[in-house]
Amino acid sequence: MTKRTYLHSVFLIITLMFTASANAKWTSVERLEATVNSELILYSDLLEFKKLYTLRSQLDPLFSTSKIFKKGKKASQKEVVEFLINEKLITSAFPVASHLVEQEVNTIQANNNISRKNLVSALKAQGFSFEEYFNIIKISIAKRNLIDQEIRVKVHISDDDIKNYYYNQFAKGSSEFLYKLKIITVNPANYRTSKDANDIITRAQKALASGEDFSSVAKRFSDAPSAQEGGDLGTFTLKEMSPLIKKQIKRLKLGEFSSVLGSAQSSFFIIKLDDIQSSQAGRLEKMKTQILTQLTSKEYQHQISLWLERKRANAYIHYSTGYRKN
Repeated sequence: MTKRTYLHSVFLIITLMFTASANAKWTSVERLEATVNSELILYSDLLEFKKLYTLRSQLDPLFSTSKIFKKGKKASQKEVVEFLINEKLITSAFPVASHLVEQEVNTIQANNNISRKNLVSALKAQGFSFEEYFNIIKISIAKRNLIDQEIRVKVHISDDDIKNYYYNQFAKGSSEFLYKLKIITVNPANYRTSKDANDIITRAQKALASGEDFSSVAKRFSDAPSAQEGGDLGTFTLKEMSPLIKKQIKRLKLGEFSSVLGSAQSSFFIIKLDDIQSSQAGRLEKMKTQILTQLTSKEYQHQISLWLERKRANAYIHYSTGYRKN
């Protein structure tokens, strides 16, 4: 029997059990919403999700950054099912033993100076059982393990990232900015033919694309007076730049360089945005922590999304015929 046949057989057992029996006292039948590999997502899981929304908000490290968080209990059935599918993929990849959950609960109790009896009473007062709390803790540990083992090492926010974000979000186009530029220039007038000059700038472009330092490439290939200084061109305001360079600079982030610009009739050149300087440096410094937090959170979400995409591509995910994609 294949996995697909087996899972469908399980579903039939769940949905047909005793439904036609004259002695049956069932008032409702459990409904299958989706299958994730060998695990089932039932209609009761959707109801439980809505019931435990507040508890998830307090304990789940990924919940507050999820798309479904803001919608809360108003989230559609489709959105809840998709969230639970992703959660099944995480908990399957990072299984957590019950004794580790127990250790976590004990740590929480110790940190809050609360006994198990009082914890159970506090949960009951909020409408939750200890078993529900235990299960959410278990899911939370699995998600933390995902972050620690797969995601954290892929997230790095540099000072240039922070400066780029500040420039684009809060001060783009400000006349107060000075742009520090570097350039690699190849003048066809210095070569036998324009093809020779084009070959040189192409070699420079390939060297940059391979990851070679811009300054080193400038020293090797540029025939501009600034070549021996690594192509340093100086600092300029947007108003001081030619229209062509200004257009390129507006497209570049810190550390990025342009494609080959110019022509055989003038010069071929590649421009790099090396730094951005501003009188607003004090404001940037004050906002640095805030920006770092925002960028880090955004990158974590991005990396988690990529991880889930890879997992979903290799998983067996089946939506039941009764599943309404509203």
